[in-house]
Amino acid sequence: MKKVMMIAAMMLMSIGAFAQGQFSIGASAGLAAYGDEYNPFGVGAKAQYSFTENFRGELDFNYWFPKDKAGVMDFDLNVQYLIPINEKINVYPLVGANLAMTHGDAWKILFDEQQTLFGFQGGVGIEYFLTDNVKANFDVKYQSNKKTKTYNYMGYSMDYELKYDGPVFQVGIAYVF
Repeated sequence: MKKVMMIAAMMLMSIGAFAQGQFSIGASAGLAAYGDEYNPFGVGAKAQYSFTENFRGELDFNYWFPKDKAGVMDFDLNVQYLIPINEKINVYPLVGANLAMTHGDAWKILFDEQQTLFGFQGGVGIEYFLTDNVKANFDVKYQSNKKTKTYNYMGYSMDYELKYDGPVFQVGIAYVF
């Protein structure tokens, strides 16, 4: 019984430690310069958690609208280092991992299935606190996701390189708890 009480007390303390960080959720819109294969416009949602005063983790989901029945959606997991400029402005470099998934009929016709690409990203951003609980941001990052897939048609095979690779520009707004 003492062990159970000790474990429960440790769990409650860890929840209290987690709650001390700053948490925010928000939405974003962006342009991706991946080339002519994809529609450059997308929307997204994000959640951020500050582990320390300067280090923050971010989880993003972005939906890039289809072009010619082929689109991409992605999940980003980033780490950001906040550099305060003044009370309302932070600048931050970011690095992270990206998991992109194709969607749309064109990919199903070409490969008989949707494709998943794993890659990395890096960039910079700036955020401005409009109020104590609302902030706006602008990010510029470079995402690198490439995958070669073999396309078979009537006995012929051809390698096709899927690329979800290039600069991304996003603006967003978030509520800070």
